[in-house]
Amino acid sequence: MKKNILLIITLCSFLNIVSASELDEIDDFKSLLDDVSAIATKKSLNVDYLPSVVTVIDAQTYIDGGIVNIGEALGMLPGIQVQLSPMGYTMTTVRGLKNPNAYLSDKIKIFIDGVAINNEVSGTSSFYMDFPMQLVDKIEVLRGPGSTVYGAGAFYATVNVITKLGNLKKENQIFLGSGSYKYMTSGANVYTDVGDWSLFTDGYYQQNDKSLDVKNNIQATDEKMQDVSIGFKAVNGGFEFLTRFKQNVSGNFYSFEGELNPIPSSPKEHKNRYFFAQASYKTDLKEYELETKVNYSHRELDVGANIYSVADIAGKFLAVDIDMQEGFVYNEKSQEDNYEVETTITLPKIDSHDIFMGIGARYAVVTQDEFYSSVENTIGENKSAILAHANYDSFRYRENKESAYWTNPTTKLLQDDLSRSITYGFIQDLISLDEDIDIILGLRLDNYSDFGAQLSKRAGIVYRADDKLVLKLLYGSAFRAPTLIEAYANGHINFRAGSQDIEPEETNTYEAAVVYSPNLNNKFSLNVFYSQLSNVIDLEEIQYTNPGYQNYDDRVSKGIEFEYSYRTKLAHNLYFNASYIETQYTIPPEPGELNIDQSMPDISKLMLKAMYIYRPTTKLSFGTTWHYYSQTTQTKLQWVSSDATAAAVHIFDETLSYKISKNSELRATVKNLFNTEVFQPSYYYTVDGGIQREGRNWLLSYIYKL
Repeated sequence: MKKNILLIITLCSFLNIVSASELDEIDDFKSLLDDVSAIATKKSLNVDYLPSVVTVIDAQTYIDGGIVNIGEALGMLPGIQVQLSPMGYTMTTVRGLKNPNAYLSDKIKIFIDGVAINNEVSGTSSFYMDFPMQLVDKIEVLRGPGSTVYGAGAFYATVNVITKLGNLKKENQIFLGSGSYKYMTSGANVYTDVGDWSLFTDGYYQQNDKSLDVKNNIQATDEKMQDVSIGFKAVNGGFEFLTRFKQNVSGNFYSFEGELNPIPSSPKEHKNRYFFAQASYKTDLKEYELETKVNYSHRELDVGANIYSVADIAGKFLAVDIDMQEGFVYNEKSQEDNYEVETTITLPKIDSHDIFMGIGARYAVVTQDEFYSSVENTIGENKSAILAHANYDSFRYRENKESAYWTNPTTKLLQDDLSRSITYGFIQDLISLDEDIDIILGLRLDNYSDFGAQLSKRAGIVYRADDKLVLKLLYGSAFRAPTLIEAYANGHINFRAGSQDIEPEETNTYEAAVVYSPNLNNKFSLNVFYSQLSNVIDLEEIQYTNPGYQNYDDRVSKGIEFEYSYRTKLAHNLYFNASYIETQYTIPPEPGELNIDQSMPDISKLMLKAMYIYRPTTKLSFGTTWHYYSQTTQTKLQWVSSDATAAAVHIFDETLSYKISKNSELRATVKNLFNTEVFQPSYYYTVDGGIQREGRNWLLSYIYKL
């Protein structure tokens, strides 16, 4: 009943916002269309005219709608589904292109203020998804391939998070927050001018004591979190220095494989620590614009996790008369350093050509690599007794799955002395044939020290039929280099080995887009796409397949994305999108059998999302967000007999914002307003219906601008 009442209210509000009387109130709203982005071309253009499919997220609008962090913001966009792994890692799936069995590596590339969050070891930047929107100015999201400018990893999408600090926003503010699960946060932006220098800094801290009681399990989840970041930027003319530190420490969530049975007595946690610093200098040489960047980044990972309970493991070791009471736990520690230099040049306009080119080099090196497994440690300490035992041959625990460890017992996750160097060059030409037609052509060549050269290509045409209608035809190729884990992991019990023969994933994507803006308040966009992947990097655990990471058959993803927005100067701001995606997934066959083709498991084919912000006065606003995800697709893995799908779900959030004074604002948000049961796919389909997420929860925040 409550859902029906809210739907009626929302519908009535929508009918009201498109009434003729409202349109009479329109003054000069040209600013409503001034969404400007440089992510697609490295040149600032109105997003409607970009030769790409780009959405620019205005942070303040999303905050008014109740969006808390980057991950939630991305989850509002068409074709993007944000899920959670059992260990709490944020998985951002774009257009259904997911490797369900190799979930640790992202298929998108994340930038913070134009600085890539590089990670060659595991290829994930999920630890940045909890970055608060209060410090963000806007987020540029390029859906589709972006490797011609951004290189490896700009595969399904490229995301540039532009903070207030990074955008040189001269704003002093503090914010405080509190919420469910003993959540607390505080943060600030500060700027000052010292002589010719402009100095900007920001920072935040957040924590919670989160734990969810989960059905059909003995224990609750451990999702305690402490997260902190501090950033600094100094600007003097064409010189800029930018640095940021971020650390996140979280609990074990559902454990490695989603099992909450009692395991060890000691708690487990995950720590991610990331630091980067970049110096850049931009200058004009006659009519040429030259920019040089030098940056360094350091990543630390310290993960401890539960895998199987004491009871599960004790029974295995009793076969060789060993009393094993630790359960199966593991710990991984790694550190990685990245060094990069890049020079770009924008040529003066030659006839109708705007040419942008660049060269660069990056060096990545693993500086720490430690791996501990309670099972492997017990085997090592009792090796002589195990070898001499009559049941030794039958004991070889999971040898058919992880033969690499039995061949080469080691306490290293990766091969020794690993490093990787990359050199690259790219060129892009934006050709204006006339006032109405633009063409973009791009090429990039990346050369990796360990697997050779990779060419990325791009072409697109934009036709502005009139002031209201824009048509686009786009093509792009992209690649994702194998992570060091995928290529060089030694292999351990319950962990797969890498393969040095693995090749980069590649995609060729074709898109057609229409943008229609009948007036300054309304905008419609429709995009259809077709993507073909080759050399897909994944792993599978069917009984007779070769265990470990390897390249698999081609996959295809196709779909349609629709966006609609309505904005007035003050009262109304409505955003709605819908997407339907069909992605092919092939399960490797058993010997002598045929491939098993199916729709991608774990993904919702249909997604509907909306955000409506109503401001009856300049001091008060109401924000409503709605997500709908259709039921996920069941896997056709032969050994999975349970119903592993996550049910279709509607989720509503409601936010009330009130300006107490000119400089201060109070905001209250209720997430999952109707306390809907929300489930997400479990690891390897071990839990019927998926893993359960939180119900209704709340957040209260206060912002003061100096």
